[in-house]
Amino acid sequence: MNLAPALIQDASSGDQQAFVLLVEPLLPDAFRLAIGMLRSESDAEDAVQDGVLNAWRHFGRFRPGSDLRPWLFTIVANECRHQRRNRWWSVIRTEAPGELVDKTSSSDPDTLDLRRALYRLPHDQRLVVILRFYLDLSYEEVAQTLRISTKAAKSRTYRALERLRLSPEVLPDE
Repeated sequence: MNLAPALIQDASSGDQQAFVLLVEPLLPDAFRLAIGMLRSESDAEDAVQDGVLNAWRHFGRFRPGSDLRPWLFTIVANECRHQRRNRWWSVIRTEAPGELVDKTSSSDPDTLDLRRALYRLPHDQRLVVILRFYLDLSYEEVAQTLRISTKAAKSRTYRALERLRLSPEVLPDE
């Protein structure tokens, strides 16, 4: 994302309007990331809100010339992890697996099966799939967001896709 240096400078100097102009286009993808990590719309809203607030508080740490998208997604992902750690006592969910699927999504059975299979992936594999394929981040941006190497991002993605291919939910009907 090519950001105007003046806008970044203004936001770094405390201009809320400049910050909003920078962050607002990224909010839908940040929300999708949070839903993928937390599986709850209300928790995702809280995580994005807290993440954006943290980004605003620490915008002075943003390095001009860097890409804002992975920087913000890293903050939102960290906030999601923080919320998950603070909810350790609610391991047993009262939701049925079907309720975990986004209500605004298609009712296509194949889509629902794929989402169920996605939610059964280990957290680190689910996260790379969401970042790479739902949010269309490059491997480099995925690596930046997760603070791992590009090679590790590719490897996690490969392992996740292999697990999805073998998942009974996504096997074709015979």
